[in-house]
Parts: sequence; C-alpha cells; structure tokens
Amino acid sequence: MMRPTLKKAWRPLAIALALPAPALLPSAGRAQQAPQAPPEIVALALFLCDTLPPGGRDLNLAVVIARGEPDPLTGASPVVALPRLQIAMALGGRAGFTADVGLGGDGGAVHTPTASLKVLLRAPGPGRTGLSASLDLLGSTHSLAGTEAGLGLGAIRQVGRVGLRASASVASAVSAWSPHLHAGASAAVALGSRWRGLAEVVADAGASGVAVGAGPTLELALGERTAITAGALFALAPGRASPTFAVQLARSL
Repeated sequence: MMRPTLKKAWRPLAIALALPAPALLPSAGRAQQAPQAPPEIVALALFLCDTLPPGGRDLNLAVVIARGEPDPLTGASPVVALPRLQIAMALGGRAGFTADVGLGGDGGAVHTPTASLKVLLRAPGPGRTGLSASLDLLGSTHSLAGTEAGLGLGAIRQVGRVGLRASASVASAVSAWSPHLHAGASAAVALGSRWRGLAEVVADAGASGVAVGAGPTLELALGERTAITAGALFALAPGRASPTFAVQLARSL
C-alpha cells in the first residue's frame, strides 16, 4: 500500500493466513492422532505491495527511516523518520480494507491519507496458488491533483515451509495519466512459534527511472495480539542511494 519514493515504501502490513488444523476425532472410545495439519502460510509483507485482505481488525504503527530529499542550498540529504498509522479490517471471509495516514511533517499533523479495498480472488491451499487484488486511493493534503488511484494484483503459494509471494501495483495521478509501477516478490518462513523471517525484492519504475532493492525482515510475536516487525531495504540498482529501514508495531483489536 508504491512509487519510487518514500511515499509508497512505508506501506507495511503483516498478515498471516493460517490453515485450520483437523480436529482429533475419537474412535472406539479412544482418541486417534489426527493427520498432520498443513503448515501455516506465512504471508508477511513489509516493502512489498500487499494485496491480501486483512484477516481481522488490526491497528498498525509503522516508521520508515531513510534519506530525505537533498537540501537545495547545501545538497545534503538528512535522515528522516516517517511515521504512519493504519487501521485494517476484514469485510467477511474474502474482502477487507485498510486506511492509513502519515503523522507529522508536510506542514500539518496528518498527511497523505491512503485507503485500499482488498479482495481474495482465490484462497491458497495445498498445491494451489492464492490470488488477490486491491483498489488503492492515495490522497494528498495539498491539492486534488496530487491524488492517485491504483490497482494491485498478487499471488501467494506455499512451497514446503516457505510462503512465496509476488505482487504488482500500478498507480497514476487522477488529474493526468502518469503511471508508475511497484512490483516484487518475497519468501517468508516461520522460525519457531514466535519468530518469522522474510526476504523481499522490490522494484519501482516510473518517469524518473527504475529503482531495485532487496532486504531481510524479522517479525516477533510479543503476545497473542501484538507483534513487532523490523526490516531493511538495500539498493541493488541506481535510484536508492542509501538503505531504507522500517519498524512496525501491530495490534489485533
């Protein structure tokens, strides 16, 4: 929830899709061991555009730390922290929405509001690739001309213990056709009961050029309802001169 600037890079949302385990069924007065449940699909995303609908109600606070725009006088690029607050809510079993806003900066308390409607087109399962889509609206607190609309498509598949994802999002200003693409792929795995690991590769393409980055992410469950996620994105091609870091605190409501 992404253009080759920090405005789109902040959109982290961690969603885990758990496949239900079969129940233990009694037989002849004694319990028998149930077949082994399919592994949990780890659908973690931090820098990758996330088209999967949320599975419940979540409140997320994310902070992206990166180099800002160069100073026109000195040419120096200061390190800036960009916090965003997001609420995510499921709308039934196959749809959901997210809404978020930047906090501080840009001359106001809030800025760049964003909303996304997300739909699960096909559920993932053993030997089956899940498909999802999103409709995105990226607002501007300065002018209507800065508002953008976008469409995203994504796929997810479990291969052994690894959850593989790929997605792409195309957005353009509503005032003029100016498309830019954000696409990427990721691999995530559960590292025990509380830790999850993720590797992402993302690319941004637009009128200003192409930027490619990759990096690792770790998620730690602090409790049944709370998790903290931290990751980094390092430049693999011209366009991102310095790494971008992100930290997210997620709480299920």
